[in-house]
Amino acid sequence: MRIYLTGFMGAGKTTVGRMLAQALQYDFYDLDQEIERDAGKQIPEIFHSGGEPGFRSIESAKLRALFPDNAVIATGGGCFIENSDWMIDNGIVIYLKVPFDLLVRRIGADPNRPLWKNAATLFQQREASYCKAQITVDGSLQPDRVVEEVLTAIGKN
Repeated sequence: MRIYLTGFMGAGKTTVGRMLAQALQYDFYDLDQEIERDAGKQIPEIFHSGGEPGFRSIESAKLRALFPDNAVIATGGGCFIENSDWMIDNGIVIYLKVPFDLLVRRIGADPNRPLWKNAATLFQQREASYCKAQITVDGSLQPDRVVEEVLTAIGKN
C-alpha cells in the first residue's frame, strides 16, 4: 500500500511521514527531497529557474515515477492540487488538516518556501482540494497522536 500525505506547508507531512513509515515498517520518501536530490538544486532554486509551472512539471513526473508498494510519501503542499486523481487512484491520500493560524506559528515567513508570501490566499484556494483526500486527520495534534489517528483510519492500529 502506498500512503500519500498531503496538506499545506507546515502541516507536518515529513515529520508524520517518517514516524508513520517507521510504525508500519514501510519505506519513507519526501517528494521535495527526492526532487532536490535528482535536480542537484534546492526547491527555491528550481522555482527561480523554472517558475512554479516548471517545478510542478518536475514534481508531477517524480510523483509518477515508480515508488515501491509499502511506502509513505510526503508530498509538497501543492502536489495534490495538480495530481489528486492520480494519487487517489494509486494509493491512500491522507490530508493533515491544520488551521492556518497554527501553520503561521509553525513556519512563519520561512524564506526557503517560495510560495509563503501568498500563503493566506493559497491556503484558501487549496483547502477544498485537500478535502478530496480519502482520509482527513487533525494535523494540529502532536505528531505521535497524528500517527495514531492515521493508523486507526487505515485499520492498522
